Amino acid sequence: MENSSSQVNRKQQLDEALVDMIVEDSQPFSIVDDSGFKAFVAKLDPTYALPSRQALKVMVDHKYEEQKQKAMAELQKTECVSLTADMWTSINMDAYLAVTCHYVDDKDNLATVLLGVRSFPKAHTAENLAEAKRLLFEEWGIQSKIKSLVTDAASNMIAIANNLKIRHVICIAHALNLVVKKSLDATPGLEDIRTRARRMVTYFKTSTTAKERLREKQEQMARPVKKLILEVDTRWNSTYLMLQRIYEEREPVGAALATLRTDVAPLTSEEYFAISECMKVLAPFQVATVELSEEKRVSGSKVIPMMKMLRYTINETLKTISNDTAMQLGQNLSRRLADKFSALESTSVLTLATLLDPRFKTFGFHNHIQAQTAIGRLTSECTALIRDTAHQTSSHSAQPDTAQNLESTGQDQLNLWELLDNDASNARRNKSATSDARGPALHDRSPTAAFC
Repeated sequence: MENSSSQVNRKQQLDEALVDMIVEDSQPFSIVDDSGFKAFVAKLDPTYALPSRQALKVMVDHKYEEQKQKAMAELQKTECVSLTADMWTSINMDAYLAVTCHYVDDKDNLATVLLGVRSFPKAHTAENLAEAKRLLFEEWGIQSKIKSLVTDAASNMIAIANNLKIRHVICIAHALNLVVKKSLDATPGLEDIRTRARRMVTYFKTSTTAKERLREKQEQMARPVKKLILEVDTRWNSTYLMLQRIYEEREPVGAALATLRTDVAPLTSEEYFAISECMKVLAPFQVATVELSEEKRVSGSKVIPMMKMLRYTINETLKTISNDTAMQLGQNLSRRLADKFSALESTSVLTLATLLDPRFKTFGFHNHIQAQTAIGRLTSECTALIRDTAHQTSSHSAQPDTAQNLESTGQDQLNLWELLDNDASNARRNKSATSDARGPALHDRSPTAAFC
């Protein structure tokens, strides 16, 4: 009996491990019908009987529902959440809508849960999209917790936020991608270099002989064997990586092409110089893109300071550029960066986050007038919060007095902070909520000094 029970437990453990593998590795249910996989499992444990494809699907569905209920319970503990949403079209031209929820859990860690990826056959109007999202919010019970919705700058996405009466925030990584892509496309001469670079990379990727010849030349030159990179239209930094790799491997690439029968010509020394100068201009944007994409914490407070640093860095870099193509690229980037992100310093959620981050405060702002406006906005919000807190405190029943507490806890539990607490309470009663929101002795300092 005991042996039978252990066999059942073993079967359950292996089934769960199989389900975890299917989910984590995105394996098809049909894997349990593959002869090679069956043989492999039989070698590991001859007593384990693989479930059928239909049984495996049921187990995965059960796992999904189980995890979904846990995620729902976790979200009910939170006070507020932020959402990100996007739409895309599959290779079969089917449209999909995805909504992801972000929140801080009870251990003060940033957590994320995917609310849903839904097929969207309807017209992509703001009304249809808003209704689909509203149903998701109701399903997860977060209607009253949503503080912001982050999307790209598409008009229908912005209209969704207005329709749902949710604060809208533009995805900075997406906006930065558009700024650089448009600047690249608007730079005369650079498109010709990119076209020739794409042709060269495509040749080495599609020709077995060329690929092998490049590897031989890299080894002969005692260089690491590296493949060339082809840019992707949707990601600007793939262009940077393509040009960077072409420039790094210019010697073995040129040597390989010289031994091959092809009409693909290597880039000239002038074109390679233009690439090196353009990479100087693009390097800060590559750093910013990687940092925004890899950030594991809330990055809202970093946006305004990062844009300020990009504007400063690009202007400093332009002083060291001598190539006309790179100079034009830098000017395009500087202009588009200012046009696209100048309004960020008036976006309340970002300005407040920057002020409250001790790393930045007002130093993170490019426009000092906007910094003063943000300080006033923060002061007003703190004032309202303090008034609400004071009202709630005054409505509570009186706490036992100090003598009663001492009798119950003993003299060894004397509150050493009691005098300070009393002094702070007295001082608070003698000050307005606005002055309290600004901070101690703020009336003797300028607003900027208070936050620097």
